[in-house]
Amino acid sequence: MGVAGGPSAADSDVTLPRDVARALGGGGGWISSWWTVAAVLGVVAGAVVWAALRRRRGRRAWPGAMVAVPAAILAAAIGANAYVGYIPTTDALRVTLSSWGIGSPPTTAAAVPGAAQSGAGGEGVGAVSSASVPAPASLKMPSDALTWVYTPPGYDPAGLVRYPVVYLVHGEPGQAGDWIAAGDAGHTMDVLIDQAAAQPMIVVSVDVNGTGPSAGDTECLDSTTGGSQVETYLNTVVVPWVDAHYATVADASHRAVGGFSSGGFCALDQGLRHPDTFGTVLSIAGYTDPGDGGTAMLATADQRAAHAVAGYVSGLDGAGRHVFLSTGGDEGDQGVLATRALADPLRADGFDVATQILPHYGHTWVYARAALPYGIVFFSQSLTASASSSG
Repeated sequence: MGVAGGPSAADSDVTLPRDVARALGGGGGWISSWWTVAAVLGVVAGAVVWAALRRRRGRRAWPGAMVAVPAAILAAAIGANAYVGYIPTTDALRVTLSSWGIGSPPTTAAAVPGAAQSGAGGEGVGAVSSASVPAPASLKMPSDALTWVYTPPGYDPAGLVRYPVVYLVHGEPGQAGDWIAAGDAGHTMDVLIDQAAAQPMIVVSVDVNGTGPSAGDTECLDSTTGGSQVETYLNTVVVPWVDAHYATVADASHRAVGGFSSGGFCALDQGLRHPDTFGTVLSIAGYTDPGDGGTAMLATADQRAAHAVAGYVSGLDGAGRHVFLSTGGDEGDQGVLATRALADPLRADGFDVATQILPHYGHTWVYARAALPYGIVFFSQSLTASASSSG
């Protein structure tokens, strides 16, 4: 699958038109800008010179130090954020803080990054809202977790149009607001829909943190060591709740599950193990083993092996199912090798597989944000292909 043109990306089976890539570019604010870092470093340099001049004149240098030290700390913090991309704008900061339980969540489209960049309230702008999805006490899920939902432009809950759904899972550490804030999912969807690169769809950014052992690294597993039942929560609580409250096409072929890092593992494991729930997997820098989180969540080696994707992937029925595998890095990197190694058995199983290698990217939200539109386009094209074959 692919769209002609687009930016260069090594070994990419999905591309974007250049005008779409340009529309998706940028969008960050001063809080994540290298220009801000340069400006603050200029203040640091000026303060150091001021302190030196005061010392030369026999006066105390501490006033300059009082300016230089906090400015240097600020420059380092903004520089780290610019590299990682976790908080691209001040509006994103509000989403992130509210997801961590600090302050109230934004209640209008203007308060989320995508709508703010596209012109809040204007034509062609979707909306983002947050809600608490109630879970039975037996699942041991946090009661204060937020789920974030993007609805496309023109969405009418009482209308006749029903939409496919993408479920996005955060990494570790993380929370549901990450895909709305750091991942810029709202703006991404607005651009892709406006440019006709993807069909309108609903995006659900879900919180998979739990309680008990490995509360912050659940890997979307049902704990056998006293923790949360996250797999059950995702498949039997969140998905039915979304179908009941939004105008969705409520079948597996119109659902995708995606994620970044540990969320990418979650997408792979849940998507492959639950074909009746999810027809498409979008794994962004995902891995194939539950790792330390799995060790804390699951009591036995056999239980952990049952979720080791690399171990069970061969022999699955991939007919009519789709997998997007993306990683950032250069040739020879572990993530690149693992992505290609996973693609081969999936294709042998009959899955429709697209791989994407974005060179020179680290394991950051800057990379995840760059990879997301390719995954969305892949899902949209899989829906079009399925509709054509069935028609």
